[in-house]
Amino acid sequence: MTLVGGGSLGVGDARERGKKTVIKTRKIAPGVTLTRIAQKKIPRRTFVLRMDPSKAATLDVTLADDRLPSSAPVSGIARRVNAIAAVNGDFGSHVRPTHAFAQDGELVQTGADGALFAVRTDEQGAYLGTPRIAVSVTNRSNDQTWRIRDLNRNAPVLGDIVAFSPVGGTVAAPPAYMCSARVLPAGPPTPVNGGVARDFMVDTARCSEEPMQRNGGVLLTAPPATDEATMLLALSPGTPMELRWTSGWDDVFDMVGGIPMLVRDGKVVVQPCSSSFCRRNPRTAIGWTGAGEILLVVIDGRQRRWSVGASLVEMARVMRNLGAVQALNLDGGGSSTMVVEGEVVNRPSDGHERRITNAVVILPGSDPGEG
Repeated sequence: MTLVGGGSLGVGDARERGKKTVIKTRKIAPGVTLTRIAQKKIPRRTFVLRMDPSKAATLDVTLADDRLPSSAPVSGIARRVNAIAAVNGDFGSHVRPTHAFAQDGELVQTGADGALFAVRTDEQGAYLGTPRIAVSVTNRSNDQTWRIRDLNRNAPVLGDIVAFSPVGGTVAAPPAYMCSARVLPAGPPTPVNGGVARDFMVDTARCSEEPMQRNGGVLLTAPPATDEATMLLALSPGTPMELRWTSGWDDVFDMVGGIPMLVRDGKVVVQPCSSSFCRRNPRTAIGWTGAGEILLVVIDGRQRRWSVGASLVEMARVMRNLGAVQALNLDGGGSSTMVVEGEVVNRPSDGHERRITNAVVILPGSDPGEG
């Protein structure tokens, strides 16, 4: 493995290499390697999955379950989707991700402010930033477009239309005493300029004291006696609709969130701070190298004789020195877990795997969800 930027892994002196730093790399699939780095002086244990997306494997993100609430250990998620390898993803409350999240072209939810990382569906480029996720629905019979404030997040307030899809499950359940139109899928997700569009068809529209059931469709919901409710109630069964979500990034079907950005355009951008979040902890990060490789990195922590972890600045330096030109901090602490070929290869700080809501996975071959 080649370490760029001096080879110091971002901390300490480069002379640590040699007897006091042990680096072992093995191939786990075409274009995918696992590297274990043991820095004995600090001590620190770093686990690096490096993936060449021009080979057979594919990067993907996934919820732990088909719908929210979503919770499983990383090894269970990897087994569920037949992944070669996996790491924990976005922060979460053990029921849903914290930030916006998309998988296989479906926007699972809008979310809290934070950074997002996405790889193009052709895996020839990556994006990192804080895009504004916009959701809209268009009546294709008259080209009237309405803004959707939230998807699978909150009940509507005056002046708003929100949406609830099946993946929201019981965590994002439609509210009572609302007016809703249910639209059913009429085609697959399709890339459009800066986002993804999908065709739907109106099934029914009405106001009710009881929450409308989704029945496999998406509910467009507004408070009664509002202009938005009037527009929804005017929709006739069979009306063609288009639901669109945009991030401003082209050719993106999958997004995972985190905080903060570690490396952007080859520069460390995270700032030092004194809070416990910033100090040395177990860490997980995702990155994209200048050579077009994907990095998934876990650093163990909170284990004095095994690995003390990394501060945010140290994690950023590690990512940059591994070659990352873009890198994002994912969930850490007891959630930091790496699974390779069904085996947990690091030592999670809880002493066992923690249940998490979502993961970043490496799949053998193409992504079946985007076929």
